[in-house]
Amino acid sequence: MNRILRLALVACTLVALPVGLAACGGDDAGTSTGAAASPPQDVSLVLDWFPNADHVGIYTGIAQGLTTKAGAVIAPSVPSDPATTLTALAAGKSDLGITYAPELLIARAKGVPVKAVGALVVHPLNSIIARSDRGITRPRDLEGKTVGIAGVPSDRALLDTVVRNDGGDPAKVDTKVVGYTLSPALAAGKVDAIVGAYWNIEGIDLKHKGVPITVFRLEDHGVPDHDELVIAASEDTIRERPQAIRAALAGIAAGQTAAAADPAAARAALIAANPDIAKGVLAQQIAATLPLLAPADGGPLGLEPAKWDALATWMRANGLLKGDQAGSSAVDASLLPEGSR
Repeated sequence: MNRILRLALVACTLVALPVGLAACGGDDAGTSTGAAASPPQDVSLVLDWFPNADHVGIYTGIAQGLTTKAGAVIAPSVPSDPATTLTALAAGKSDLGITYAPELLIARAKGVPVKAVGALVVHPLNSIIARSDRGITRPRDLEGKTVGIAGVPSDRALLDTVVRNDGGDPAKVDTKVVGYTLSPALAAGKVDAIVGAYWNIEGIDLKHKGVPITVFRLEDHGVPDHDELVIAASEDTIRERPQAIRAALAGIAAGQTAAAADPAAARAALIAANPDIAKGVLAQQIAATLPLLAPADGGPLGLEPAKWDALATWMRANGLLKGDQAGSSAVDASLLPEGSR
């Protein structure tokens, strides 16, 4: 599900998941990663959306008891409004929350005291998806075409960067605001391409439905590589409950690794968490997502400060971020499991 639709639809309904929201427990300095030296601590985690392939490591870790073994009883919940996740974290309403790297940078620039403590998905999922039957085989072929957008400021910045990087003229690309119906608009042929849809979710679903598409991943076309989904915490929580956060991250990292080792079990865990999930394409979506959760070039949840600096620089150049604060100041990798830094 695309990011904008997540922000809109989740705000309409607060959904109770099989694993409810637990109250935050006090921290215990005796808790260690990998094995709990004292009773596991309750850790609340606000998702960015309903359980889907992006969260498969979290639910695999919970289902297989890996999070509890690490010392954390993680209670995920769907937010009533994902746009308020970071301010809710700052207010102490949850221990951890899943958000997007650009939104975290913007929030910090506005004075919200939150940081990324782990990277759930380490490369962009947002993408430009074009109909290949419209003669679009590379980004500059979007000249003279119409691209469906949700209408947020980053849409045009991303589109212009990708087209310009391929030698095209962004001014020759038309856009059409289609709101939250990005995939349906593309499938119906109302637009030639869309920006804002996830290649590992909507891209696979469109192919499954027989829509001929070409996917342009942002990091391959001029947009800085960055973490799509991050696990965030308030600076107060990082300071006051470091062992609880450390245990939760260790458990999630173990779940990511376990999901990669047994995708079928991971799929079952995700279905148990969200019985209404689209099951026909779920295995493909998980297969596409797993390499981003447990990458071969680094441990699960790893944060790379240089990537955050590059993203912040690009955002400022495109009018998406104000101030000169380094992007790397938004991350705290000190609580990550060994091998994930």
